[in-house]
Amino acid sequence: MNRLIIAVCLALAATLCLAAVSEAHKVNIFAYVDGDRIVTDSGYSRTKRVYDGEVEVYDAATGALLLSGKTDTDGKFAFVVPEAAREKKMDLRLLLKAGQGHQAEWTVRYEEFADAPRPVSDMVAEENPAVPAEAASESAPASAPAASAAGALTAAEVDAIVKREVEPIKRMLAELHDSGPSMTDIFGGIGWIFGLFGVAAYMKSRRNP
Repeated sequence: MNRLIIAVCLALAATLCLAAVSEAHKVNIFAYVDGDRIVTDSGYSRTKRVYDGEVEVYDAATGALLLSGKTDTDGKFAFVVPEAAREKKMDLRLLLKAGQGHQAEWTVRYEEFADAPRPVSDMVAEENPAVPAEAASESAPASAPAASAAGALTAAEVDAIVKREVEPIKRMLAELHDSGPSMTDIFGGIGWIFGLFGVAAYMKSRRNP
């Protein structure tokens, strides 16, 4: 009986150690749309982020590589929504390579960035195709700058306010995505082990009355 107790205790200790090691090496990637960009957030845990990890962006349907980049010290990598993804209504598959064989994936659906604004430079080019600077300056009303300054908030200011308010929610979602096993999960596993121990002890007592 003593040997059985020792064996179960050793198995319990080994299980907890293996779970801790596995969780320490688990890596996650989370992504969200922010204006005209997609921001990725990668980490091993809430406090340990992935630095200099490679993020590859693929067309989820065809597997074609669209772009890639490196995560910064905070585990983030951001990129402008590819124009091809807009035109072809692609879902984007994000693959994180964190070294030593550690990988994680995240999919950004087309619906998430379908209404995302285009880069300012692209919108200006589309609205003013090949307009000479002299003609533009002559046709622009002299009172336009004053009216803009005295009017309501600009689009950039509104975007900045919304971004500031929404960022904590995005951060919370990222932390929930990175969360490891809860105390309930851990104690539930321990309960299973002791339950098996109880069954084994009962069977042994039946064989040796």
